Amino acid sequence: MNDNFFQVFFTSEWKTKEEVFAFIAHHVNTDEQAALVDLLLKREEVGSTLIAPEIILPHLESELVQASQVLFIKFHEPLNWDEATGIVKLAIVIILKQNEEQAVKVAISQFTRTLADEDYLAELLIEEDPEAFYQKIRRNHS
Repeated sequence: MNDNFFQVFFTSEWKTKEEVFAFIAHHVNTDEQAALVDLLLKREEVGSTLIAPEIILPHLESELVQASQVLFIKFHEPLNWDEATGIVKLAIVIILKQNEEQAVKVAISQFTRTLADEDYLAELLIEEDPEAFYQKIRRNHS
């Protein structure tokens, strides 16, 4: 995984799921922002992305994605995601380009297994220092 694989965004001040998805889509591919937002919203309709209290895991695989990556978005203020999900403080977003190399798919698979560790998720949720947060990610996924 290269240095651009994990990206951390702290103190985001978005107020709605749609604003968050617009940021993600813009970050992933500005030319296809509207289509990517639509895909993220459609994924939400399939089922909840809540993986732990106050933590969601939106994810997307598409030919519109230019580079596979994992985005960590810590919300400045808790965000009321939707009626079913409730309050969210952290979004861990997995973005995968279609027909990605096997090595990257394996890395993402290994990463997702760490999300089953409730203590690890709790550490990420309460960490307030961006550099310490990033070091926790790199320590577990280098």
